[in-house]
Amino acid sequence: MEKNHRSRLMSIQQANFNELYKADSIIQLTIHSCQEREFAGQYYGATKEMKKKISEERNNYINMLTLLSERVSNMMDINLSMEREILLEQHSDNCS
Repeated sequence: MEKNHRSRLMSIQQANFNELYKADSIIQLTIHSCQEREFAGQYYGATKEMKKKISEERNNYINMLTLLSERVSNMMDINLSMEREILLEQHSDNCS
C-alpha cells in the first residue's frame, strides 16, 4: 500500500474514531442525567401511578442507551484494530 493512501486511511480512521468518541460521550451524559433524575426521585409532582410509569420509562431509556454505548465502544475497538493493522503494514513496508 502506498504511503499517501495509508496516510489518508489513517486520517479517515482517526476522524471516525473521534466521532464515535463524541457520540459515546453524549450517550454517557444522557445516561447519567437519567440516572440522577431517577435516583433523586424527580417526578415533578406526578401521581403514584405516573411516578411508576416515569421510572419504568427512564429505566428503559437507561438500558437502551447502555446497549447503544456498548455498540459504540465495540466500533471504537474495531477502529483501533484497523489502525494497528495499517500501522503494522506501514512498519513492514518501512522494513523492506
